[in-house]
Amino acid sequence: MVIFAQEAVIWYVIIVYLAAMLFIGIYASRFIKSTSDFLLAGRRLGLILTAATLAATHYGGGFVLGGGSWGVKYGIGGFWYGFACGLGLLLLGLSFAKLSRALAVYTVPEILNLRYKSGAIQCLAALLSLLALIGIIGAQVWAAGAVFEAIGLPGLWGSVLATTIFIAYTAISGLWAVTLTDLVQILIGSGGVLLATGIALSVAGGIGGIISKLEKLADLPQPTSMYLNVGSPGASVILLTLIATVMYTLIGQDFYQRLFAAKTERIAVLAALTSGVFLMVISIVPPLAGMAALALSPNPLKVISSPRVAIPHLVLVMFGPIIGAIFIAAILAAIMSTADSLLTAATSHIIRDFYFRFINPRASDKYMLRLSIITTIAIGIFALIMALTVKGIIELLIYSYDIYTAGVFIPLVLGLLWKRATKEGALAGMISGTIVAILGITGIITFPYWEFIYVSGALVSLIVMIAVSLVTKPTIPEEMLAKVLGWTK
Repeated sequence: MVIFAQEAVIWYVIIVYLAAMLFIGIYASRFIKSTSDFLLAGRRLGLILTAATLAATHYGGGFVLGGGSWGVKYGIGGFWYGFACGLGLLLLGLSFAKLSRALAVYTVPEILNLRYKSGAIQCLAALLSLLALIGIIGAQVWAAGAVFEAIGLPGLWGSVLATTIFIAYTAISGLWAVTLTDLVQILIGSGGVLLATGIALSVAGGIGGIISKLEKLADLPQPTSMYLNVGSPGASVILLTLIATVMYTLIGQDFYQRLFAAKTERIAVLAALTSGVFLMVISIVPPLAGMAALALSPNPLKVISSPRVAIPHLVLVMFGPIIGAIFIAAILAAIMSTADSLLTAATSHIIRDFYFRFINPRASDKYMLRLSIITTIAIGIFALIMALTVKGIIELLIYSYDIYTAGVFIPLVLGLLWKRATKEGALAGMISGTIVAILGITGIITFPYWEFIYVSGALVSLIVMIAVSLVTKPTIPEEMLAKVLGWTK
């Protein structure tokens, strides 16, 4: 009876939280009058909202649960992934944030089309990005289920409930709802995990107390002395994590969509810089939480065998079911803040890069708005069904994240930096980078680390793009892009 009462309390708190997110979505619907409102929040986001939604896009299941998992495995050195997320946004602010807002487009593939005047390049880039986004939404569905399972609740129904709510509020109000809920979720998600970690450190007697407790445990993933070593993952893992994460951040539709939605170019830049610094600072918190969970757990073997449950486990151990449920909601907030960002990004590809570009460029804005809502619901439901019924499909789609990065990074970045780039070179580079990534994913080419797929694909893409561009006629970008780049006389 006591266990049942505890589960009821946890469910009650989580349902209240999810209902609040839905209410915010309903409230935000008052701002939706056009497709621009739905996909880009009317391009009216101020600094706080833009920075919050950029940070929330990265601050998800990978940042929190993955960071906690790395804390169990590597100790303090587990902060590198979160740090890489922040570094990517910082570099985005220093490089392409101003340019992307100045162009006033909707998607990254549209920028490629402005640069190379090629529908084929736009279409291929959008397809790779769309597949990756759907796959990562599916991964967030899994992450939500893992949180529920970690606290002894049915993961299936938890996934369905959380996913249904973020689909609903995103479909109701698009990026406006996503932005407003992201602000709430980044505050709750980061604040909740930070508070839980701080209390855990206090109970354990600080870092020294945690190390003392770890020294008494057997079968640790690494020697206890390595838990305070920032380089514990090893130079190769650290370097590849930094490169791979920064590469995707510099070209990801989910990040650029927030920059497109900023009120001004200055806000876009400042928001990217602010969110980047914020994530770099708090990147130490999830691995600390993972270490504390391992040190304080009554069942450390469970944490070692399933490190992704470390933070939910810590929360319940430290606070019990009632307060713990609030912090579990904070972890769900982090997961949902990433999932809703991905969902709006995927919708933008369908609407702008496929329907508007190739099918009906004369469609009325009213029709496009209605289609955006329907598309959002369809993508969300598709990702949910695939994640829960055909895991292999979602795993395959997640690999598209690697393919997209390997194929699109060089054509976009080099194209914006090098006047001599040609559409033939960009297309050849995109195709070659994509092929290398596919060969690596399928195991035809073996890499010592997974991240080598990104780097190797991008390197081949770079070589091929430069070689082909040098033997073909330079592509003059659209006048709007040339003006923004400063390439016009």
